[in-house]
Amino acid sequence: MSMKRIDAIRLKSLVISKLSNAGLDEKTCDEVADVLIHADRTGVHSHGVMRVEHYCTRLNAGGLNKAPNFFIEQISPSVAIFDSDDGMGHSALIAATDHGIELAKETGVGFVSVKNTSHCGALSYFVEQATSQGLIAIAMTQTDTCVAPYGGAERFLGTNPLAFGFPVEGSEPMIVDFATSATAFGKLLHAKETGSKIGTGLAIDKDGNETTDPNKVENLLPFGGHKGSGIALSIDALTGVLMGANFSNHIVRMYGDYDKMRKLASLVIVIDPNKLGNALFATMMLQMVTELRAVKPVPGRESVLAPNDPQVQYAKDCDENGIPVAPGVYDYLVS
Repeated sequence: MSMKRIDAIRLKSLVISKLSNAGLDEKTCDEVADVLIHADRTGVHSHGVMRVEHYCTRLNAGGLNKAPNFFIEQISPSVAIFDSDDGMGHSALIAATDHGIELAKETGVGFVSVKNTSHCGALSYFVEQATSQGLIAIAMTQTDTCVAPYGGAERFLGTNPLAFGFPVEGSEPMIVDFATSATAFGKLLHAKETGSKIGTGLAIDKDGNETTDPNKVENLLPFGGHKGSGIALSIDALTGVLMGANFSNHIVRMYGDYDKMRKLASLVIVIDPNKLGNALFATMMLQMVTELRAVKPVPGRESVLAPNDPQVQYAKDCDENGIPVAPGVYDYLVS
């Protein structure tokens, strides 16, 4: 099944049109569309425009607040709690990260816990908000469960992603953004949408046996065995448990219960290296990624890549040739 290539400006207008029809205001539509197209432009189609139909379904069913009142409670000069009032997670995380940036510039660090939120899309977008201003960022969020814990045959963990962003002098930032599952749940949806198989060691069927058929997947596996399992638990603790919200199997499911607010929690931490006495941080990061790329590659590899290199390359191709969109997703957007 071949993907359609769509110009970013046209794709954004299609997304905004759908979200606007579902009742979101102009600013929110613009923010959500930006985050989704950022994901598709960087090759993370699992978090791109394929999600629009889901958001519209939830908006229409009443499981998202179309007109939330964001509220920031300042706990200390560096710490704040951001109540997203069940609004769109993308807009909440943009606003929370902006606040974290302000705090970091004043005090050296901004720690912003986000509560009463919803699915926010690719975390790389938010850490790039900080790196574009020469700051470091860490972002994480919980999700509903679809991952078996290490040694388990039943779901207990979300894909609970984690992202780091580091500014690099005169270059694209170094972004590390990954799900703590062996693959993102959205990539599973993408495999179903495109009729392809998934890799080995990524998922199990209802009996706990490994499978590569996306249609037989009951649960995903954590990456790196007990290590990924431990990090996923830690993210749930730093988001949902910290905010006195839900965790693990208590979280309202993304697909289903469309009329219920999801009450997810996220966390954004922004650090200003200048305040820590290092005005040369971005320059040193350039040295780090340059030396990393100079490492001798293993046989069969052209070179060692720095985190974010493949995404930057993918984005260039999208800008020249259009963003790939699955036919079923395109049909929905133009309908």
